[in-house]
Amino acid sequence: MEVLGHRGSRSPGPENTAAAVDAALAAGADGIEIDIRRTADGDLVCVHDARLPRLGGRAVIRRPTADLAARGIPTLHDVLDAWSGRGRIIIEIKNQPGQPDFDAPRERSAQALVELLRARGLTGPGAGVTVSSFDWFAIEQVRGSGVGVRTAFLTMPRMSVSGGLSYVRSAGHAELHAHTSAVLAAADAAERARAAGIRLVTWTVTNERAALRLRDAGVDGIICDDPAGAVRALRPAPPSP
Repeated sequence: MEVLGHRGSRSPGPENTAAAVDAALAAGADGIEIDIRRTADGDLVCVHDARLPRLGGRAVIRRPTADLAARGIPTLHDVLDAWSGRGRIIIEIKNQPGQPDFDAPRERSAQALVELLRARGLTGPGAGVTVSSFDWFAIEQVRGSGVGVRTAFLTMPRMSVSGGLSYVRSAGHAELHAHTSAVLAAADAAERARAAGIRLVTWTVTNERAALRLRDAGVDGIICDDPAGAVRALRPAPPSP
Protein backbone atom coordinates (compact mmCIF):
# COMPACT_ATOMS: atom_id res chain seq x y z
CA MET A 1 0.00 0.00 0.00
CA GLU A 2 1.32 3.42 -0.96
CA VAL A 3 1.91 6.07 1.68
CA LEU A 4 1.37 9.53 0.18
CA GLY A 5 2.02 12.77 2.03
CA HIS A 6 -1.00 15.09 2.20
CA ARG A 7 -0.02 18.57 0.96
CA GLY A 8 3.52 17.24 1.05
CA SER A 9 3.44 16.70 4.78
CA ARG A 10 1.28 18.63 7.22
CA SER A 11 3.42 17.38 10.09
CA PRO A 12 5.76 19.10 10.76
CA GLY A 13 4.79 21.45 7.90
CA PRO A 14 4.53 24.02 6.46
CA GLU A 15 2.19 22.30 4.01
CA ASN A 16 2.41 22.58 0.22
CA THR A 17 6.07 23.60 0.25
CA ALA A 18 9.35 22.18 -0.98
CA ALA A 19 10.28 21.52 2.66
CA ALA A 20 7.11 19.48 3.17
CA VAL A 21 7.84 17.45 0.05
CA ASP A 22 11.39 16.74 1.22
CA ALA A 23 10.17 15.78 4.71
CA ALA A 24 7.65 13.26 3.37
CA LEU A 25 10.04 11.61 0.93
CA ALA A 26 12.90 11.54 3.43
CA ALA A 27 10.57 9.73 5.85
CA GLY A 28 9.99 6.97 3.32
CA ALA A 29 6.70 8.05 1.73
CA ASP A 30 6.04 6.64 -1.72
CA GLY A 31 4.96 10.02 -3.01
CA ILE A 32 3.19 13.24 -2.18
CA GLU A 33 -0.02 15.13 -2.93
CA ILE A 34 -0.12 18.89 -3.40
CA ASP A 35 -2.76 21.51 -4.27
CA ILE A 36 -2.63 24.11 -7.02
CA ARG A 37 -4.41 27.39 -7.74
CA ARG A 38 -3.88 30.20 -10.23
CA THR A 39 -2.47 33.61 -9.38
CA ALA A 40 -3.45 36.97 -10.86
CA ASP A 41 -0.60 36.43 -13.34
CA GLY A 42 -1.98 33.06 -14.44
CA ASP A 43 0.84 31.10 -12.79
CA LEU A 44 0.21 27.95 -10.75
CA VAL A 45 1.10 28.06 -7.08
CA CYS A 46 0.85 25.41 -4.38
CA VAL A 47 -1.75 26.41 -1.82
CA HIS A 48 -4.89 24.79 -0.44
CA ASP A 49 -7.20 27.66 0.50
CA ALA A 50 -8.67 30.17 -1.93
CA ARG A 51 -8.26 32.98 0.63
CA LEU A 52 -5.55 33.27 3.28
CA PRO A 53 -5.27 35.31 6.49
CA ARG A 54 -1.67 36.14 5.55
CA LEU A 55 -3.08 37.85 2.45
CA GLY A 56 -5.46 39.90 4.56
CA GLY A 57 -8.28 37.59 3.52
CA ARG A 58 -7.80 38.41 -0.15
CA ALA A 59 -8.07 35.67 -2.75
CA VAL A 60 -5.00 33.96 -4.18
CA ILE A 61 -6.39 34.56 -7.69
CA ARG A 62 -6.26 38.33 -7.06
CA ARG A 63 -2.58 38.42 -6.01
CA PRO A 64 0.51 38.50 -8.26
CA THR A 65 2.88 35.56 -8.11
CA ALA A 66 5.76 37.60 -6.65
CA ASP A 67 3.57 38.83 -3.80
CA LEU A 68 2.56 35.27 -2.96
CA ALA A 69 6.18 34.08 -3.11
CA ALA A 70 7.13 36.78 -0.61
CA ARG A 71 4.56 35.25 1.73
CA GLY A 72 5.95 31.74 1.47
CA ILE A 73 3.67 30.33 -1.22
CA PRO A 74 5.77 28.43 -3.78
CA THR A 75 5.08 28.00 -7.45
CA LEU A 76 4.32 24.57 -8.83
CA HIS A 77 7.69 24.74 -10.60
CA ASP A 78 9.39 25.11 -7.19
CA VAL A 79 7.61 22.08 -5.77
CA LEU A 80 8.23 19.95 -8.86
CA ASP A 81 11.92 20.82 -8.60
CA ALA A 82 11.89 19.61 -4.97
CA TRP A 83 10.05 16.42 -5.90
CA SER A 84 12.43 15.72 -8.79
CA GLY A 85 10.80 12.46 -9.83
CA ARG A 86 11.06 10.74 -6.45
CA GLY A 87 8.12 8.37 -6.16
CA ARG A 88 4.98 9.93 -7.54
CA ILE A 89 3.28 13.28 -7.22
CA ILE A 90 -0.47 13.86 -7.15
CA ILE A 91 -1.43 17.36 -8.26
CA GLU A 92 -4.89 18.36 -7.10
CA ILE A 93 -6.56 21.10 -9.11
CA LYS A 94 -8.60 23.27 -6.72
CA ASN A 95 -11.69 24.54 -8.52
CA GLN A 96 -14.76 24.53 -6.33
CA PRO A 97 -18.11 26.35 -6.61
CA GLY A 98 -18.43 29.45 -4.47
CA GLN A 99 -14.70 30.18 -4.45
CA PRO A 100 -13.27 33.24 -6.24
CA ASP A 101 -11.21 31.25 -8.74
CA PHE A 102 -13.97 28.82 -9.75
CA ASP A 103 -14.29 28.74 -13.53
CA ALA A 104 -15.75 25.37 -14.56
CA PRO A 105 -16.17 24.36 -17.31
CA ARG A 106 -13.57 26.78 -18.69
CA GLU A 107 -10.83 25.16 -16.55
CA ARG A 108 -7.95 27.59 -16.93
CA SER A 109 -5.97 25.89 -14.16
CA ALA A 110 -6.23 22.55 -15.94
CA GLN A 111 -5.11 24.19 -19.19
CA ALA A 112 -2.16 25.84 -17.48
CA LEU A 113 -1.19 22.56 -15.83
CA VAL A 114 -1.21 20.66 -19.11
CA GLU A 115 1.03 23.32 -20.68
CA LEU A 116 3.42 23.22 -17.72
CA LEU A 117 3.66 19.42 -17.73
CA ARG A 118 4.40 19.42 -21.44
CA ALA A 119 7.04 22.12 -21.04
CA ARG A 120 8.78 20.09 -18.34
CA GLY A 121 8.54 16.81 -20.25
CA LEU A 122 6.29 15.28 -17.61
CA THR A 123 4.10 13.34 -20.00
CA GLY A 124 2.95 9.76 -20.31
CA PRO A 125 2.22 7.18 -17.62
CA GLY A 126 5.89 6.90 -16.69
CA ALA A 127 6.15 10.54 -15.61
CA GLY A 128 5.09 9.73 -12.06
CA VAL A 129 2.35 12.37 -12.19
CA THR A 130 -1.31 11.93 -11.28
CA VAL A 131 -3.79 14.80 -11.61
CA SER A 132 -6.81 14.79 -9.30
CA SER A 133 -9.77 17.03 -8.60
CA PHE A 134 -13.28 17.12 -7.16
CA ASP A 135 -14.11 18.95 -10.41
CA TRP A 136 -14.69 16.36 -13.11
CA PHE A 137 -14.42 18.99 -15.85
CA ALA A 138 -10.80 19.56 -14.77
CA ILE A 139 -9.67 15.95 -14.88
CA GLU A 140 -11.60 15.27 -18.07
CA GLN A 141 -9.78 18.18 -19.70
CA VAL A 142 -6.41 16.81 -18.56
CA ARG A 143 -7.28 13.31 -19.73
CA GLY A 144 -8.48 14.61 -23.09
CA SER A 145 -5.39 16.77 -23.64
CA GLY A 146 -3.18 13.88 -24.68
CA VAL A 147 -0.58 14.66 -22.01
CA GLY A 148 -0.90 11.03 -20.93
CA VAL A 149 -0.62 11.33 -17.14
CA ARG A 150 -2.93 9.43 -14.80
CA THR A 151 -6.14 11.12 -13.67
CA ALA A 152 -8.09 10.58 -10.46
CA PHE A 153 -11.53 11.64 -9.22
CA LEU A 154 -11.77 12.96 -5.67
CA THR A 155 -15.01 12.34 -3.81
CA MET A 156 -16.55 13.99 -0.77
CA PRO A 157 -17.56 11.91 2.29
CA ARG A 158 -21.20 11.84 1.25
CA MET A 159 -20.46 10.05 -2.04
CA SER A 160 -20.39 6.28 -1.84
CA VAL A 161 -17.45 4.32 -3.16
CA SER A 162 -19.74 2.55 -5.63
CA GLY A 163 -20.94 5.91 -6.99
CA GLY A 164 -17.38 7.15 -7.38
CA LEU A 165 -16.27 3.96 -9.09
CA SER A 166 -19.18 4.16 -11.52
CA TYR A 167 -18.11 7.62 -12.70
CA VAL A 168 -14.38 6.79 -12.84
CA ARG A 169 -15.04 3.68 -14.90
CA SER A 170 -17.34 5.46 -17.36
CA ALA A 171 -14.97 8.44 -17.77
CA GLY A 172 -11.83 6.33 -18.16
CA HIS A 173 -9.87 7.67 -15.18
CA ALA A 174 -7.25 5.54 -13.46
CA GLU A 175 -8.01 6.12 -9.79
CA LEU A 176 -10.71 6.96 -7.28
CA HIS A 177 -9.58 9.06 -4.31
CA ALA A 178 -12.38 8.42 -1.83
CA HIS A 179 -12.87 9.80 1.65
CA THR A 180 -11.69 7.49 4.42
CA SER A 181 -15.14 7.36 6.04
CA ALA A 182 -16.78 6.18 2.81
CA VAL A 183 -14.18 3.46 2.31
CA LEU A 184 -14.44 2.14 5.86
CA ALA A 185 -18.24 2.13 5.60
CA ALA A 186 -18.11 -0.21 2.60
CA ALA A 187 -16.56 -3.55 3.49
CA ASP A 188 -16.11 -4.51 -0.16
CA ALA A 189 -14.74 -1.17 -1.40
CA ALA A 190 -11.28 -2.43 -2.32
CA GLU A 191 -12.68 -5.59 -3.90
CA ARG A 192 -15.06 -3.54 -6.08
CA ALA A 193 -12.24 -1.25 -7.18
CA ARG A 194 -10.00 -4.16 -8.12
CA ALA A 195 -12.81 -5.80 -10.08
CA ALA A 196 -13.25 -2.55 -12.02
CA GLY A 197 -9.51 -2.19 -12.66
CA ILE A 198 -9.40 1.07 -10.69
CA ARG A 199 -6.86 2.00 -8.02
CA LEU A 200 -8.49 3.03 -4.74
CA VAL A 201 -6.71 5.70 -2.69
CA THR A 202 -8.15 7.25 0.48
CA TRP A 203 -7.95 10.72 2.01
CA THR A 204 -7.24 12.02 4.57
CA VAL A 205 -5.60 9.66 7.06
CA THR A 206 -4.89 11.53 10.27
CA ASN A 207 -3.63 8.80 12.60
CA GLU A 208 -1.75 5.52 12.59
CA ARG A 209 -4.78 3.45 13.62
CA ALA A 210 -6.66 4.55 10.51
CA ALA A 211 -3.64 3.72 8.36
CA LEU A 212 -3.60 0.17 9.71
CA ARG A 213 -7.37 -0.24 9.22
CA LEU A 214 -7.13 0.90 5.62
CA ARG A 215 -4.22 -1.43 4.93
CA ASP A 216 -6.31 -4.30 6.26
CA ALA A 217 -9.22 -3.13 4.08
CA GLY A 218 -7.01 -3.62 1.03
CA VAL A 219 -6.83 -0.10 -0.42
CA ASP A 220 -4.03 0.78 -2.82
CA GLY A 221 -2.88 3.96 -1.11
CA ILE A 222 -3.46 6.45 1.68
CA ILE A 223 -3.02 10.21 1.62
CA CYS A 224 -1.94 11.13 5.13
CA ASP A 225 -1.14 14.25 7.14
CA ASP A 226 1.81 12.60 8.88
CA PRO A 227 3.50 10.33 6.35
CA ALA A 228 6.43 9.68 8.69
CA GLY A 229 4.06 8.32 11.34
CA ALA A 230 2.22 6.20 8.79
CA VAL A 231 5.48 4.73 7.50
CA ARG A 232 6.54 3.85 11.05
CA ALA A 233 3.21 2.15 11.76
CA LEU A 234 2.99 0.24 8.50
CA ARG A 235 6.67 -0.65 8.07
CA PRO A 236 8.16 -1.03 11.53
CA ALA A 237 11.92 -1.28 11.69
CA PRO A 238 13.25 -4.78 12.39
CA PRO A 239 14.38 -5.40 15.96
CA SER A 240 18.02 -4.81 16.73
CA PRO A 241 20.14 -7.98 16.78
